[in-house]
Amino acid sequence: MAKLTFDNLSEDVKALIVDKILRPTDLKNLCLVNKRLHSLAIKPLYRHVSLDLGSAKDTRLSAFLSPHNAGLKHIRQLRLHLAKVRDSCNQKQHAGFATRLLLDFLPMDILEEFRWDTSNWCPWEPFSADNLLLLYQKQRRIKRLEVMNLDRDVLPAIKKSVQIQETLFSCAKTLALYPENRQMLDLSQHFVERTAEALEELVVHAEFLCPEQRENSMPLPPGQAIEPRELNDTATGPGLLTRTVFSHMMPFETCTPFKNLTSLRLHFVSLRHCPDTWCRFIDFTLIQDLRLYHCSGADSLFGQLCKASHLPKRLRSLDLHHKDNDENEALIALDGFLCLVSGIQELIVNVKHVKSLPAAAGITRHGKTLQMLSVHASTESPSAHVTPPEGDAEELIWETEELEKICKACTQLEQLSCAWPLSSLIRTPNEQWKAYENAILSNLQDLVTLHITTFQNNKPSTQLLPKVIYEQLLQCLATRLFDMAVGGQAQSSDATSTTSSTTGDDAQGSNPPPTSPDGSALAATAILPNRSKKLRLIAFGISDKIYEREDSKNQLLYLRSTSLSAFGEEKVHAAPIGWCLRQYVEPRSDVLDVVLHRDTKGPWKQGNEALGLSWGEGVDDE
Repeated sequence: MAKLTFDNLSEDVKALIVDKILRPTDLKNLCLVNKRLHSLAIKPLYRHVSLDLGSAKDTRLSAFLSPHNAGLKHIRQLRLHLAKVRDSCNQKQHAGFATRLLLDFLPMDILEEFRWDTSNWCPWEPFSADNLLLLYQKQRRIKRLEVMNLDRDVLPAIKKSVQIQETLFSCAKTLALYPENRQMLDLSQHFVERTAEALEELVVHAEFLCPEQRENSMPLPPGQAIEPRELNDTATGPGLLTRTVFSHMMPFETCTPFKNLTSLRLHFVSLRHCPDTWCRFIDFTLIQDLRLYHCSGADSLFGQLCKASHLPKRLRSLDLHHKDNDENEALIALDGFLCLVSGIQELIVNVKHVKSLPAAAGITRHGKTLQMLSVHASTESPSAHVTPPEGDAEELIWETEELEKICKACTQLEQLSCAWPLSSLIRTPNEQWKAYENAILSNLQDLVTLHITTFQNNKPSTQLLPKVIYEQLLQCLATRLFDMAVGGQAQSSDATSTTSSTTGDDAQGSNPPPTSPDGSALAATAILPNRSKKLRLIAFGISDKIYEREDSKNQLLYLRSTSLSAFGEEKVHAAPIGWCLRQYVEPRSDVLDVVLHRDTKGPWKQGNEALGLSWGEGVDDE
């Protein structure tokens, strides 16, 4: 019987194997092996394309758009970003011209999603309406439609075009609305009405900022400014947002909710009076993904969802970013909602101005299904437009008993993000830190990514360490966690009384723990019964980058690896890894993509001057 090799496999099996390759560089190298592998690897390589436009590298577009490029027809998602250049003069015009070339030379009807980076392109700079109309005319299979700020009103042209009306909305399953003015509200209403029957995901980002709050913004024409009282719903009736975007469904008391809507994401939408509006035209019993970002009155929505007529039947993910009031009404409503709903797989909670973390009872209810958990809370919340001198307030941490309850119940957890107690890098970890190690590493056997948002200090020293030295000490701490996970030893809870009195030289290991006759340690250390052997990635700090193609300067990541000692022994090693690269090495790290909007600068000295290595700042110094 012939030996089974990769060449003997069927083409379908080979394609499945190639799809498991995540890193674009590896796919590129695979394309260069031979023609057969080229035809297999080129599809996943070109499936998702991100381009930086508006720089000197735009000249490479001619080779990318060449008809001899076999990968063009395999593009399904195209995302555009503004390149970072020193001289940004006329950059928007250059980027618009490059976008026009892309849309002109791309093959017909290949794109399923077209997006431009909202963080550095829109909403401050309007997108070209001519380019958008060209996109709708040439790409008629788009599944995700976006309504963004444009340089002119395109609604009359869209209604006039028979081709766009017949083809544009036939495949749309996702609708993202980013209205900033009345013109965009009217355009959003047309898109919602045409996609209502097949709509599965709805995103509403209603950040109507005042001109003085915007960066590089132009003054609004007279009569275009919208006050929050006019925009949001009130006790007397719907606001401008709901009565314009969903006007075809009014009156809401007798409307038919969206039939297929399963995912809802709201940004800066007032939900104080949601029972008469949002709960009317959205059937929350069908919602599987619910994401609320800075929505005032979120407690009112959770109160409605606790009722049997609105309680989601199969809620898969819940994402809440909120600033609570003095009575913590949103946190109380969230705890009650978590105790009623069931089956959550991804739970993300980031609340400010609260007195405590979400109750463990609501989280443990989802212990059999929860795979990703990210919980963060702080007692204070500085103004969004005023940067405090010492950053945001410190995060709240769980009591050891609460954390143990969560870890023992959530046995399927693969990704965890939370704040840890502070400990010194130049001393043995304190008892509270060891309790966190034992609770997490001894119970979460399937844990892959561990995100610790708090940086450890170097007390009792009063001087900050240079960044190079701090990274080395933090790397040793990550190695300790990896070693404990794969088979090392951890401080047992029974040994607390034995080790708590150890100070000075004893804490550094000069006095060994008592041993049994066979030489094994007693009480001081204990082997973890169920170790997190799958743990591969540990991150410290919070990323300060929303742009996914740059590494963060205030977050340190370590990947579990191995190293050889001088005697040839294999040991666990924590290898530093970039924020961008980790998604291709370990895809189960999307908990790091959650934007927490917190200021956590690393406690180290910046620059070479911290080590005394500065050579001056001459003109030729690079």
